[in-house]
Amino acid sequence: MFWTKNSRPRRAAAGLTLALALASGGWLDSSVALADPGARFVVISGAASSNISVLGLDRTGKLSKVAGSPFASGTGALSVTITPDGRKVYSANVVSGTVNGFELGANGTLTPIADAHLELGGPGVGILAAPDGKTLFVTTGAVTNEIRAYRITSTGGLTPTGATPVLIPGISGLSMPAISPDGKYLFMVGWLDATVLSYAVGPNGSLTEVDSVPAGLMSTIPGVTPDGRFLYTSNEAEGNVSGYSIGADGKLTPVPGSPFRTGLMPLPHGAMFTSDSKRMYMAEAMAGGIAGFDIAENGALTTLPGAPYKAPTGTLPGRVLVDSVSQQVFLIDTLTIQGTSRVHTYAMAPDGRLALTDAPAVDTGLLFADGPNAWVATQ
Repeated sequence: MFWTKNSRPRRAAAGLTLALALASGGWLDSSVALADPGARFVVISGAASSNISVLGLDRTGKLSKVAGSPFASGTGALSVTITPDGRKVYSANVVSGTVNGFELGANGTLTPIADAHLELGGPGVGILAAPDGKTLFVTTGAVTNEIRAYRITSTGGLTPTGATPVLIPGISGLSMPAISPDGKYLFMVGWLDATVLSYAVGPNGSLTEVDSVPAGLMSTIPGVTPDGRFLYTSNEAEGNVSGYSIGADGKLTPVPGSPFRTGLMPLPHGAMFTSDSKRMYMAEAMAGGIAGFDIAENGALTTLPGAPYKAPTGTLPGRVLVDSVSQQVFLIDTLTIQGTSRVHTYAMAPDGRLALTDAPAVDTGLLFADGPNAWVATQ
């Protein structure tokens, strides 16, 4: 997550990530349970421990440790993505300036893919697999970022598509991508430039800008609703969320009432949605909880009953995952007094409110799990 001026720079470039990365390593105790073959998985990257953690996830929402997890990745694994078939995992690494690809086995084991290692020549910031699983988009750079496109081969290897890299305008450092469910439009935010951009995606992953609209200060980790109608960005320095309608031509129009306030000094971070696109949840790092909203037909947001939902004491929320199968929400610590990041489980009531369950928190073995760093993989 990205700190504001008043909360000490948590990510002015990658200083803290680098410092933690050099001082840390990933570990779990050896008495771990194998995830059942065919089970779903939660995949989480760790920016400071340079590892990726894999947890088994059954249909009731129970999490289990996978043998050998966390698995080594590049240094500073800030972002991670998963192909739609749930079998390939790619990380973007801000310190080593690399992309690493892995095969995700039926038992949750990550195996490096030999021809899926890229040297970017700069920090690896954002990474996203296209909905058809054939193209990988990577953002790289420091103060300014550019977007590169790679073809994902049948074995998971990566090759250039031939598309010219696109320089994101302005001071675009820490730009994270999102994509429409049909794969037609890619969206980027300029973290320091307070801008959201929309690009039409060509057959070879080429990008043509179609729109540029204002966003909030330190806007980050955009999210598109599963129905493809709306885009939301979390504005960390302003403590609010901007919402946009996505037109058939990829143009963006602010939804009524945007931006929407979250909690008190919240540092909102990364919108995630229920599968029916009717609710949104996001971590509130400084407020120590989870924000929750109903999404109206026009995209406007209304706070859910009881929101924000308090995080366990001593944790700094960094990322939420919504599991519509089990009707649960998982909260992942970025920092915690327990050292390594934990995953906490909340039950989602019919009206959308969340309640922390009595399921024990699961240790990921990661330090500083941050960014668009966690997803559910379904095989």
